[in-house]
Amino acid sequence: MVFWILSALVVGLILSVVIGADITARKNRKQPKIERIGEVVDKRVNWTEGSSSKTFYITCEFENNERKEIIVRDDKYGLFVVGDKIKVTSQGTWEWVERVVT
Repeated sequence: MVFWILSALVVGLILSVVIGADITARKNRKQPKIERIGEVVDKRVNWTEGSSSKTFYITCEFENNERKEIIVRDDKYGLFVVGDKIKVTSQGTWEWVERVVT
């Protein structure tokens, strides 16, 4: 009996996570894509002591002097250098960054 209750709870939890992610993705796809050009002004890595989990950030500044910190994947982090021109594309809660080669 306990096995079935725990199994139902685990399946319910997994389904709620999958359905929640799908709802978020659908909302994001309905949002317009916004592209802005900026410049990398800082980079940093955040990790918890005693853990191998790391989060990579770049800080960019746009033409209107607005700054924004964006999470980037570890394999893209090394491609950005302070002073680089970048294109930041946002769609809902999604954001991605590309270097602008001039």
